[in-house]
Amino acid sequence: MGKLMKIRRSDNCAACGVEIPAGVSAYWDAATRVVRCVTCCAVEQEVHVQTESGSGAPATAAHPDPQVLSRDSEAENGTRAGDIAGGSAQLEYAKRSARESAKKQQRVTDDAEWRQSVKEQRPILGRIAVALTPLPQIGPESQPTAAWKVGAEGERRVAEVLAEASGIEVLHDRLVPHSRANIDHIVVGPSGVFVIDAKKYTGGVEVRNVGGLFRLDERLYVNNRDRTALVTGVLGQVEVVRDALGHDFAGIDVRGILCFVGCEWGWIMRMKHVKGVTALWPLALPGHVSGAGVHAERVAEIADRLRRQLKPARH
Repeated sequence: MGKLMKIRRSDNCAACGVEIPAGVSAYWDAATRVVRCVTCCAVEQEVHVQTESGSGAPATAAHPDPQVLSRDSEAENGTRAGDIAGGSAQLEYAKRSARESAKKQQRVTDDAEWRQSVKEQRPILGRIAVALTPLPQIGPESQPTAAWKVGAEGERRVAEVLAEASGIEVLHDRLVPHSRANIDHIVVGPSGVFVIDAKKYTGGVEVRNVGGLFRLDERLYVNNRDRTALVTGVLGQVEVVRDALGHDFAGIDVRGILCFVGCEWGWIMRMKHVKGVTALWPLALPGHVSGAGVHAERVAEIADRLRRQLKPARH
């Protein structure tokens, strides 16, 4: 494992490749002359302990690089720079994941420094204290952080199926003006403009009337949870796109779509309609957005207008 010490110059972990700045504690292996971060060493130690006990080895901790993730995403989707499906969500995941990883690494570093210090100060009692004190647990990522990764996966899946449709133009990951929010996908087709919000969920999708016998109040439920707020969000995005089209394209229909990746639709797969928003599955998208319409000759013109008005998110 090597000796725990504060390295004098910046280096990279030989195990995971993460950069270790000068002055940060890491393990120096004099025999191989390499540095390893405390996270990797802690995982290796845990692997060794669990292997000896027959409980199996945990997965190695990852250190995601936002720029690498962005480039990988761009390569996978075949899109031009600045127009990457799931780019914003992937970058947010990378930032949060790196922040969580850094906090975990700091806890491991502090623990390792304490163990070394207490053994040096009290050779006998210190070793007993170290032996009785459990190592910091390197747990999985938190659900809020993992949700961003799942969201990016859903957006990339939607981009894949849209790439199969003909006669349309697609804009991915566009910023909402004067906001940090973004629109996942905007499709310009012969019949108009479609604003698509991609969600990767599980469970069934259904529309329920919760208003009673004499009052209609339709709600969207996914996996038995009220997700009507998603509908409201899409309607807000529709208004943003309408404003972006302006008076020159006032006659263009703009419709909202919720595309659920991974959900169940029953034996008879039918699209759901709630408050003017259509809920459907990925493979239903190409046919839905590329249907015949009166705007076939203006698709490129409309798309150019939206590209000028709605800037791509920065990745």
